[in-house]
This record gives sequence, structure tokens and C-alpha cells, in this order.
Amino acid sequence: MKHFNTRIKTLLLIAVCGVSGLSNAQQIPLYSQFYFNKFLYNPAYTGYNKNLEAYIFGRRQYTHTDGYQTSGITLNGSANDGRMGLGLYFINDVNQIMRNNSVYGNYAYHLKLNEDVQLSFGFALGVVKTQFNLNNIIVTDPNDPVLRLLARPKGAALDASIGANLKAKGFNLGFSVPQFLQPGLDFTDNYSSETTFTHKLQRHLTVMASYDIWANDNLKIQPLLLIKNTKNAPGQLDINVTADWKESGWLGFGIRTGYGVSFMGGLKITENLRVGYSYDASTGQYSTALGGSHEFLIGAVLGGKKEEKKPDNSEDIEALKTTVANNEKQKREQNKRIMDLENEVDALKTRPATKDTVYVVSKQPASQPGNNQPQPNTNPTKPNKQPSTPNNAPVKGDFIVVAGSFSQEANATIYFNQLVNKGYSPYVYFDRGNGTYYVHVGKFTDKEKAKEYAKDHSNREIRLWVKTL
Repeated sequence: MKHFNTRIKTLLLIAVCGVSGLSNAQQIPLYSQFYFNKFLYNPAYTGYNKNLEAYIFGRRQYTHTDGYQTSGITLNGSANDGRMGLGLYFINDVNQIMRNNSVYGNYAYHLKLNEDVQLSFGFALGVVKTQFNLNNIIVTDPNDPVLRLLARPKGAALDASIGANLKAKGFNLGFSVPQFLQPGLDFTDNYSSETTFTHKLQRHLTVMASYDIWANDNLKIQPLLLIKNTKNAPGQLDINVTADWKESGWLGFGIRTGYGVSFMGGLKITENLRVGYSYDASTGQYSTALGGSHEFLIGAVLGGKKEEKKPDNSEDIEALKTTVANNEKQKREQNKRIMDLENEVDALKTRPATKDTVYVVSKQPASQPGNNQPQPNTNPTKPNKQPSTPNNAPVKGDFIVVAGSFSQEANATIYFNQLVNKGYSPYVYFDRGNGTYYVHVGKFTDKEKAKEYAKDHSNREIRLWVKTL
């Protein structure tokens, strides 16, 4: 029985080392286009984009060999106004002699500390089942009991992953622990309890850091660093740079230590559908024998906060700029006019006051005008700058009977129209000597008759006086 156990251990050791040697003893699958499915490595990214997104991907690794394939389906979205993330994914990871099937459900909580800083915590719970592919195991004895042992796994194992991420504006830094529970998968011979082998999943540690650089409103460039490490194995470093045109597609380049380089790109077929492809070129000492790797990706936005197209409104922006500039110019002109008016008011305040004499014409005009009494004009239209004597008599005297005097022509015109509306026929005389406008009711050649007329027609509402020209 001891020899039997030794054969089992030797075969499994060769199998695990042979497989692990190609991936630096990392048990978690490799992905090149994880830019869109970061929550596969860190559950804190679940629902990060606030969209309901679904992806199908397939990876054919080492094209010069057979049996290395990884495929999966992912679904993740947000709830509670983006504060929670929910996700689900199924992975089928196959190498030449082993197949790992796993399904996980993810939950994340996004805590917004302020406008620019967000702290996220994630948890994934799932089951993992490992099977050996006996068709690729070459033995000399088809009845070897080892084969019977490897063909009987004891169901699936419960597994979990935890993670956290800090976002500060465009910078993200997170860590996660996949296979946190380190579950063991038992393979037992039904005929002997001594022939039991446990395949144990090792706890991993990943650190992911990225920074979003917006070249413009449509183009985002994201450098991304991923470190993976596990017990008793060298760590692996992925360095990726992705240029993502939100309206059209993306291009990327990556370097993976101990493996090679990656070239990736994709197109946004419609607003909600995208397809991608990547090629990994091996650069190690076995690169010629192993060949490269192909990875395909199909993704769809099913709902939630979709990426909004930013319309080309450059013309509207230019028109708005012109309008704003014109408004600013008008505002400056208005402010200048206001300042000029304020300065004019201040100047008027400092000038010596000139008192205008205004007399209100009686509502009842004189009923019996004398030989020198002015006659009413019922349809006057404008002031007469060259007045005539009452009754259209020739101008012979040098005296006028004044009703009001003004320093501004506008004020004289207003008062002139008021007298017209009252049924009088007034006149306006401008004295160039003192710059005064006189609104008078008649011109006389005899000063005494002018005084007499002014005295007879002055009352409580009107006071007439005589001016010598």
C-alpha cells in the first residue's frame, strides 16, 4: 500500500508542477482583458461602473499545445443608487489534465467619503469543483488504481474572496484575497480509506492600481498595475496601458512577467454592444514550443446608467461665447453711461442754482381782450421762436408779458404745451444774452399797457410780469 501511495503522490506532483510551471504556480486563471472585468480579481469592483453589464469571454492559451482554455460569463451591476454592487460569474478553466469549474456571487458596498473619494468593500462567495481529465493521462496499466482514485472527486468545495478599493478622483488602489477560505477538494478510493488525496486551493494576494487620464471628453487613458502572489511561488506582475475611446473602441498593451506581452483592441459596435480581442506573445525560453494565446470578449450594457454620448455642440458653444462677449460689451457701455450720468448729476449739484419762474395760466382766459391783449390759439403745434404781436399787429414795442422763464428749452416747451392745452396762444422768446427761454402771452409796444395787462390778469393761479427786451 505504501508503494501505491507513493505512485499517487508522484503522479499528482508531476501533474501539478507541470501545469503550475507554465503559470508560475498561480492557481487563479489568467485574463488579458480584465480592464472590463476587474471584479474577477477584486470583488470590491462589483457594480463599479453603475451599469448592468454582461460579458462572455474565451481564452485559448498556448496555441502550439492542446488543452489550455479558459472561458466564462460575467454579470454585474449596481443597486441602491450606486451604493451597492451585485455580481455573478461562472468560470471554466482547463489545462491538460485538470478542469476547474467555479461559480461566484459578488457583493460590494461603495462608501462615498466626499465628492472625490470613495471607499469600496467587496465579498465573493462561491463553489469550486476540480476534476482530472483522465484522457490526457498516459499510463502503462489501464487498470492502475490511481486512475480509479482520480476519477472520484468528493463534490465541490465552498470558497470565498474578499477585497477593498480606494478611489480618489481618477486614482484607484485596491487589494483582494482570492480563495480566502483555502478549501480542500478530496479524492477518495471507495475501496480503501487510506488512498485519499486532498487538492487544496491556495490563498492568493492581489494588488491593483490604476489612474484615469482624460485626454479629452471622449478619450480616457488608463495605466494599470496588477500584482499577484501566493505561497511558495514567485509573484507575477501585469503592467497594462489602455486607451479607451468611449464612443468607438479601445487599444491596449500589456507586459506580464514570466510570460510575455499582450496586444489588445476592440470596437463599440453599437451604444450597448462591444467586442474585443487580445493576443499574448510568449517571450520565455519555451515560447517557440508553447506559442501565443488568443482571447475574445463580447460585452453588452443591459441597463442602468448608460454611457451618454456627448453631442458635438461646438457651434452652439461658439455662439454662446459670442453672445456672452456682446453682453459683456453692452454691460460695459451701460456702466460707462451710468458713470457719465452720475458725473453729470454730480456736476449739476455743484453748479449754482438758477431759479426758473413758472406761472400757471388761469383756467379761464380773458373774455374781452383789449387792443393789445393776446388772442387764444386753439390749435397750436409748436413754439413760435419769432412771435408776433397780439392780433397779428406789427412788432413795434420792446415789452413782453411773461408767464414763465426756463434755462432749458425742454422745460419751456413742456410749459408752452400746458398753456396750449388750456386754450391760450403762448409764445417762446429766447434771450441769447442770458441763455433763458421766456414763455410769454404777448408783446407790447407800450410798457404801461403791458404792466396793466399783467396786473389785470395776474391772480392766485398765475402771476404775470413784464420784461423789457
